[in-house]
Amino acid sequence: MKRYRIAHVITRLCKGGAQENTFHSVRLADRERFEVDLISGPTHGSEGSIEAAVGAAGIAITRVPSLVRNPDPWHDARAYLELKRLFRERRYDIVHTHTSKAGYLGRMAAAHAGVPIIVHTPHGHIFFGYFNTGLTAFFTQLERQAARKTDRLIALTARGIDEHVAEGVGRREQWESIFSGIDLSPYPEAIARRDDTRRELGIPTEAFLAGAVGRLEPVKGFAYFIEAARAVLREAPDSHFVLAGDGSLSDELRTRAADLGERFRFLGLRHDVPDLMAAMDVCVVPSLNEGMGRVLLEAGAAGTPVAASAVGGIPDIVRDGGTGLLVPSRDVEALANAILRLRRDPVRRARMSTAAREAASGYSLECMVQRIESVYNTLIKEKGL
Repeated sequence: MKRYRIAHVITRLCKGGAQENTFHSVRLADRERFEVDLISGPTHGSEGSIEAAVGAAGIAITRVPSLVRNPDPWHDARAYLELKRLFRERRYDIVHTHTSKAGYLGRMAAAHAGVPIIVHTPHGHIFFGYFNTGLTAFFTQLERQAARKTDRLIALTARGIDEHVAEGVGRREQWESIFSGIDLSPYPEAIARRDDTRRELGIPTEAFLAGAVGRLEPVKGFAYFIEAARAVLREAPDSHFVLAGDGSLSDELRTRAADLGERFRFLGLRHDVPDLMAAMDVCVVPSLNEGMGRVLLEAGAAGTPVAASAVGGIPDIVRDGGTGLLVPSRDVEALANAILRLRRDPVRRARMSTAAREAASGYSLECMVQRIESVYNTLIKEKGL
């Protein structure tokens, strides 16, 4: 059987849903059918790195030093040329790019290198929550241009397809919806360790705990979580809140929450997300923009209901009133009310917990990779390879 050569290209391997998705797409690939490489720029930033996990899985990283996150004409031109050289020398059958910067440069380089099949997963979009109006329009135009060089575009949810098509990025028939899966195996033990985890965090066993996990960046909306916590504490002063993660807003958010004292604690970067999720009574996801939100699946696998913004692909994952409560983004009052409603109704939380675990069971990493490789096989047939 012919083995097809695939390159997965991403800007950096920090802690994040896009990076985990890409890593596991390489790790779990069908090696009898596909020979897979991972190409990345350098990993910088306070959000942490998954490169140790990549190395422990026996995956070599082909480094493109000029493939950096922020726009930089000199580095971007060099990254484009280096990617084009790699694609030509290694004669890839498929180039699969991830996220915006690697997505644009990688697809243009693949097209000009004559790669037969080009696939792109944006892992969300840049249409709002990231840049000012002018830059957003500019980057949207680049996405439209790159889509014309792409054989298949993969959104994480059906809503993600609608949002891209509405902005003129690709034709609807180019798009496929494939969720970003999670490793479900740690969660049963994490649920069993709930009381132990709470003791380690200094949270009383019977206390109400709402928490959040993610990069401390503006688009994640954690400032609204802090203000919602403040409102909840006025009504229920015995509540507790935790926020795990790091990022550019770390100092600013800590200053904002300083007056809340021990009732709102910052946990920094953590490697025990399943344990944290299982320790919470409610997981808060106040994002301004979200492609899907793997954190929602992590909460669901732990049986933790969510209070989340109704943005991006979140409503495709959270069943409002069934596995959590959805609220408008940037609405502190609505978010606080959702947290309070769940706090006051443990019976409802228990029902949501069962429903959330059942829903999350369909989002395994193995299923995700099988669906991605099904796209590859379809394109291989279409292209006559």
